[in-house]
Amino acid sequence: MKMNTYTLANFRSLPAISKDEIAKIQFEEMDVLSRPEDIRVRRTNLDKAIALGRSEKIKTSIILKAGDNLYRLETNVVSIQADTMTSSNGLNIPLRCIYSVDFMHV
Repeated sequence: MKMNTYTLANFRSLPAISKDEIAKIQFEEMDVLSRPEDIRVRRTNLDKAIALGRSEKIKTSIILKAGDNLYRLETNVVSIQADTMTSSNGLNIPLRCIYSVDFMHV
C-alpha cells in the first residue's frame, strides 16, 4: 500500500494488519513525523487512547509508517514509555513509526 493512496480522511479504509504481520515490519530509525506540533499531537492522542481504551464503545486505530507503506493496527493502548507504546496484545511499538492515531465508535 503506497502512502500517496491514503489521506487523513480515509485511513479507516486501510486494511488492518495482525500482530504477526507487524512483527515482520522493519521500521525506520528516523521519526515519521518531522514537525514538533505533529509529535505533540501524536503523544496527546496516545494518552487519550489509554483513557478511551477502557471503553467498549471506542476502538483505536494506529497508523504505522515504514518506508513508503502505511499499516493500520486496531488495538488498545496499555501504556506509553519514553520511546515505545505497549498495546493490549503485547506489542511494543516504537513511537517514531506511529504516523497517526484515530478513534472510532463501535
